[in-house]
Amino acid sequence: MNAVDLQFANRSEVVDGSLFSFESPLSERARSWLRLEELFLRARTYIGRIDAMDHRAALICMFDIVDTATRIDVKTDLISELDRQRSIWAAQLQNPDVATGALNEFLADLDVIVRDLHSQYGKVGQHLRDSEWLQAVRQRASTPGGASAFEIPMLHSWMSQRQTERQIQLRTWFEPLATLEEGVLLILKLLRDSGQWSSESAIGGTFHRSLSARRAPLLAVITVEALLGVVPEVTANKYAVNVRFLAHHGAFVEAARAPPCVRDTPFRLALCSL
Repeated sequence: MNAVDLQFANRSEVVDGSLFSFESPLSERARSWLRLEELFLRARTYIGRIDAMDHRAALICMFDIVDTATRIDVKTDLISELDRQRSIWAAQLQNPDVATGALNEFLADLDVIVRDLHSQYGKVGQHLRDSEWLQAVRQRASTPGGASAFEIPMLHSWMSQRQTERQIQLRTWFEPLATLEEGVLLILKLLRDSGQWSSESAIGGTFHRSLSARRAPLLAVITVEALLGVVPEVTANKYAVNVRFLAHHGAFVEAARAPPCVRDTPFRLALCSL
């Protein structure tokens, strides 16, 4: 399984120019996974470009990945969840209606990711911490404009290298993070695929759905007509999910907050859990 193959599976975006799809995490675990997905996408995008400024942005994205992954020990949580998913899916091998070849291939890919995560000793991004000048960039990056070439001579020297040399080094620094990326993208794919879609209507712009105690959803996905000019605000607890739509027409250039939508708004909803 390749991380790049999973990278663009889904995001908050306009689909086919007519539907706006929005994802809202309903737990801190899902929020961290989505943040990491976003950061991995940014890092790969910036690495693929040729400008020195983009390559500095890629470097800072890597630091953000490390900080996000270590703040709540994403690696340990990910290994635990992937092990749990393996047990769930392996039990399906006895189901005669399941394509066992495809399932065995999926389980093999999952095993490789878990094994590689286990084999990485120390904290995520330890190789970046071991470089004194990279640590200086990381620390300065927390200050607006701090990670500037004139502030850090080594950064200035690195950015002055040829494009190909910078890209080789960036890919070398990124490679130890790629297993974490594959794990995050795989768990997000499983999460998204679990969603059961339903057609709903937000009466007067608001919607309420009570939740069963069986499996709390980790992610809400909302799809709405782009021409309606609305965006959803989602709040949730273990008992209910609430959606309020805001009318954003003109709000992109005005200083005021987008007002609540007061008209009935049709949309599609998927609540996803693992």
